[in-house]
Amino acid sequence: MNFSAIKREEIPGEIPEIQMSEAERAQISSFIESEFGIKMPAIKKVLLTGRLAKRLRALGFSSYGDYYRFIRSDKGAAELFIFADLISTHETSFFREEQHFAYLYSEILPRLAESTGAGVKRAIRILSAACSTGEEVYSIAMTIEEFKRKVISNYMYNITGSDISIKVIESAKRAVYSNSRLKNVSGEYQRRYFMKGKNDKKELVRIVPEIRINTNFMVLNLMDDYYPFTEKFDVIFCRNALIYFDRENQINVIRKLCNHLMKNGFLLIGHSETMTGYNLPLRCVEPTIYRGI
Repeated sequence: MNFSAIKREEIPGEIPEIQMSEAERAQISSFIESEFGIKMPAIKKVLLTGRLAKRLRALGFSSYGDYYRFIRSDKGAAELFIFADLISTHETSFFREEQHFAYLYSEILPRLAESTGAGVKRAIRILSAACSTGEEVYSIAMTIEEFKRKVISNYMYNITGSDISIKVIESAKRAVYSNSRLKNVSGEYQRRYFMKGKNDKKELVRIVPEIRINTNFMVLNLMDDYYPFTEKFDVIFCRNALIYFDRENQINVIRKLCNHLMKNGFLLIGHSETMTGYNLPLRCVEPTIYRGI
């Protein structure tokens, strides 16, 4: 018998793969860009189907069009949050692009303490936009804790982490990580700022409560017209998120962030990102580092 001649759908127990038409791809991609700002061109069709296929099967949908109509309906309101998590990229690590943390320690913290009293007269307020599972937030916190330990012992801070995904925000709140995530964290920092798990949790670590108490997390879509912040921030990290947006959406997001940045506050973007030629109320002080004007 020629087994190679058997069609895939004829193999007993095999679940047929759900195909995405170009019309469905274009419809879903357009929705993703308008709702979340994330570019999803035709070249990313395989990526898109790879991320969504399991949800279609889990919910019993036979086409991507049916799934799209479901997430746009009132009944699909909860599923929309899962969809947002699936189409988002959550790549992150502790002390990613470490030059920014060195600059935070040596320049930003002392300058703002002297010029505005941030950290001394009141807590410095820092936003980590698109913070994913929290590694950036806690890297900022560890940097400040070192500044407290070595420079200003009574330094005060509050860090807000935001992300579009409920799932990663809940993970960030828990502040629990596998040991394998600590490759960029020095042994000294690991001993000082992480608690080790025991018994069946020995491969896990957790950020110490002295740091966690100075952090808070919220779900936020950077494409929203309104950001629900009640006070302006002294420092905003928005790194490695803009690369997924087109130029128009990049400008709109940064302009909205600038509305929540203190005058002369600092804005940091990723090393693969640029704002050259953008008409924004910012001045560049170092590559990828800006101050509000």
